Amino acid sequence: MKSLGFAPVGRNRSNTGKRVREVRFERRSSLPASAACIVANGIRETLTALLGAHVTLRLFEPVIPDPRAWDAIALDAMMYRVRGSVADAAIVLRAADAIAFASAVFGEPSAADTRTLSPIERDIVDRAANAIAANLIAVCGVREGRAVERVAAIDGFVTFFEMSMEGPVEARIGIALSRDPAPEPRGGLELAHLADVRVRAVAAIDLGSARAAAVGGIAVGAIFPIRPDDMRRCSLATAGRRLARGVCGVRNGRYAIATQSIQEPA
Repeated sequence: MKSLGFAPVGRNRSNTGKRVREVRFERRSSLPASAACIVANGIRETLTALLGAHVTLRLFEPVIPDPRAWDAIALDAMMYRVRGSVADAAIVLRAADAIAFASAVFGEPSAADTRTLSPIERDIVDRAANAIAANLIAVCGVREGRAVERVAAIDGFVTFFEMSMEGPVEARIGIALSRDPAPEPRGGLELAHLADVRVRAVAAIDLGSARAAAVGGIAVGAIFPIRPDDMRRCSLATAGRRLARGVCGVRNGRYAIATQSIQEPA
């Protein structure tokens, strides 16, 4: 979904000393933050049980990555697809994160290299992914099948959010979704909602044209003749925009305009 946003703050300042930010439309995920929080809390409990230690997770806001970002997300990553009734989800573990997680399971320090996981370590990571998948109901619906499917690519996925595990080991777990949820319908704005809003309107009569020099010589108390036909050339405007045309006059002791034509504001 496209939402109104602002470009990052630049270094240039206006003459008033304020930063000027460009207004633009951005693609934002409609995935509720509450749904991502439910997933993160479930995964935290699952990881705590798997690692036998308290796990601290930091959740990042769901986003809609561009194609280049998807390439970076999937680069050398272990990915597991979970098919659900609402959408498909994918668990993404980058190479370094999978190594760190497998090392933590065996109680070993995480190395900074990019070694290849052993068959036993791969089996451990596969089982962990299957346990993590049990917490994705909030974002993909009821799972279709019990086992997760290891995949080499996640083409066509739309939404992505990530969790950073800050203890007892540093690693990241990404969750990708095959579709972004449709935005919830919200109440619309009707004309009746604006009935009590006060708008300053100005009525004017077109009496013709005059030279600038003549206008400059007008003094206080000057009288201008108004013919009966002139009263039919009245216009009603607000904020400099003409809204209606009609006949000017007086009704019940107040100035009034009888509208003859409506001009829709552009």
